Amino acid sequence: RVSDKYPGDMDKLRCMSIIEEGGEKCINMAHLAIVGSHAVNGVARIHSEIIKETIFKNFYDLDPEKFQNKTNGITPRRWMVLCNPELADAIAERIGDEWITDLSQLRKIEKFAEVPSFVQKVQQVKNPRYSPGNETHLGMNLDSK
Repeated sequence: RVSDKYPGDMDKLRCMSIIEEGGEKCINMAHLAIVGSHAVNGVARIHSEIIKETIFKNFYDLDPEKFQNKTNGITPRRWMVLCNPELADAIAERIGDEWITDLSQLRKIEKFAEVPSFVQKVQQVKNPRYSPGNETHLGMNLDSK
């Protein structure tokens, strides 16, 4: 495909080749991965832009639709609804459950920051049972207070 899009451009062909010439021939694994994949994902938006604009610009110019961005972030559903359902319920009791899919809704809990019953409930359901395990696995103490 490179020679079809850039006929006669040996420099372009050389810099995008799967096999690196010069001295001992080597396989460029990054190029092989791009050529052999149906999509290239930068994971974070900034990384996607970096690979499109600099690192793999030639490959992006050749096949821009192959380069995508899908962030593998932690969703509120996973982070709180599954890991600490009691905290999720405490929030939902005050503002409903739309916040699970629309984080901007969490602003609504600000007005409850000084409500003693809400503050007490949140303090009660914060998850201290995860802190000791994190200390062991991460080498840090996460204070649940």
